[in-house]
Amino acid sequence: MPMLIESVTPEEYDQIFPAGVQHIYNSAAFATLNSGKCGSVRYVLFRDSKVRFGLILGERDGVLHSPFSAPLGGFSYNSVQTVEALDEAVDLLRGYSRSQGMAVEIVLPPDFYSPSMLPKVNSALLRGGTLLYADINHHCMLDGLEGDAWIDTVMGRLGSKARPRLRKALREPFAIHRLDSGSQADIARAYAVIAANRADKGYPLRMSLDDVVRTVNSGVVDAEFMVMTYDGVDVAAAMVYHSAPGIMQVIYWGDAPGYGNKHVMHRFAPEVMHLCASMGASVLDIGPSSECGIPSFGLCSFKESIGCLPTLKPRYRIE
Repeated sequence: MPMLIESVTPEEYDQIFPAGVQHIYNSAAFATLNSGKCGSVRYVLFRDSKVRFGLILGERDGVLHSPFSAPLGGFSYNSVQTVEALDEAVDLLRGYSRSQGMAVEIVLPPDFYSPSMLPKVNSALLRGGTLLYADINHHCMLDGLEGDAWIDTVMGRLGSKARPRLRKALREPFAIHRLDSGSQADIARAYAVIAANRADKGYPLRMSLDDVVRTVNSGVVDAEFMVMTYDGVDVAAAMVYHSAPGIMQVIYWGDAPGYGNKHVMHRFAPEVMHLCASMGASVLDIGPSSECGIPSFGLCSFKESIGCLPTLKPRYRIE
């Protein structure tokens, strides 16, 4: 039976792919929550004798995007599929793109989100589409960071320059606090530090405080907020999602201006890793270290100095 592509409702999509399967951003609930950020949202299935794949596409600026308002997108699937099935799905997607008169752009997760499938998805898209660019993405394995000896484990993974900075930071009166994600005041507290960090460094902050509160209050994502204080002053904060089974993802983190000589992030980053490991995560996705494929050398160097590993997060175009 040849594979077909068909459109379905968000409710039908959610029944087939509950909670996005591979990650929360591929869920119908997350797409519905953010549907106001694009012209229209399409929920499509690829099926032959059974449903093989699903894809959520948001129309924006004459292009169908997956994701349209999230860090990750791509195909959903309930079981491991063959390269042949993927090739057929990509071919159908190319035909769908042409029938709609719009290109399709897909940002895939790094391979650790689905090691048995994502290399095959990349293969199919490399042959059936065009690789626009690939961002460097960093992650940290959290094994050994959940117990009492976690600092020793961290020290063993640090680079030679980062190790003395952490030792120095450990002698400072820092304290880590896990905040209440159900409290708007706690969310605002963490957000204020992150906003100050972004303003100081000239980095964009794409989510407003209202966006963050609305997303957390929706119940669509499970979020954590953490701050670190120095003599009672908030000097670092993080916003972290439970993005997939066993994976937590840093959405935003950063230190407040004026404390650079205290090596705040060399202390805070391992503390965040420890907290995430204590919550049962095995991987912490730190996020991209490049923009449109152009790396930030300083960011890459910092993340690798604290024990993070690089992978690629590619963007493909099909038309």
